[in-house]
Amino acid sequence: MLKNLIKIMWVGILICYLVIYILFLKEAYLTGYYAWALWIGAIGLAFWLYVTVRVYLFKRKFEMFARHLLDGNYETGIQTHRFSRDEMRVLADLTNRIADRLRQYDKLRAERVALSTRAREILHERSDKAVIVAEFDGATFRFNEAARGIFGTDQETMSFESIENRKENREFTDFFRNAVEKEKVSCEARLKLTLPVRDITREITVEIVPIKDGGENVRIALIFLK
Repeated sequence: MLKNLIKIMWVGILICYLVIYILFLKEAYLTGYYAWALWIGAIGLAFWLYVTVRVYLFKRKFEMFARHLLDGNYETGIQTHRFSRDEMRVLADLTNRIADRLRQYDKLRAERVALSTRAREILHERSDKAVIVAEFDGATFRFNEAARGIFGTDQETMSFESIENRKENREFTDFFRNAVEKEKVSCEARLKLTLPVRDITREITVEIVPIKDGGENVRIALIFLK
């Protein structure tokens, strides 16, 4: 019964209204205001029917919308009518905005998966190379085994800040930021790089390969060390 509690209460409201209306109608008939009582009752019933139909239709549409989302179909929404401007229309518009936002998130997720796949493909093709993966979402540099071997460290992950804040790495920082923020194309240079772990410094040839998303923003960059 609790599952249908709202329906039971909604029907109960109608029954209470009809009982009160019948009693009021009898009283109005005795006092000579019978016609006015009929109009008041008709208007009240029309209001109740309108609200009932609007709520019922929105319920059906929202259930269908929720099922599409649960099935992974984000290309969905609730159809709205041009002439309706009531609260149900406001809720439908908000629901459609939620669907739009979910579509954007799903697109970003797909782009990130594609970026990750491309990065793995490139790393697989050049697995014999020492590579640092710059991940902008987490602002971290990740060193593969060959890259860690060059610097003689076992630490795999280091933050952008820990490397870029060192004065010794000013040349590397400028070169890295220019490649991923301005040029956004593969760049190569011979320079020194110092890691914060035991102040290890190596002079190496650095090739930066930025990987862009659909909006031409670099989210991942591969740094090959030679």
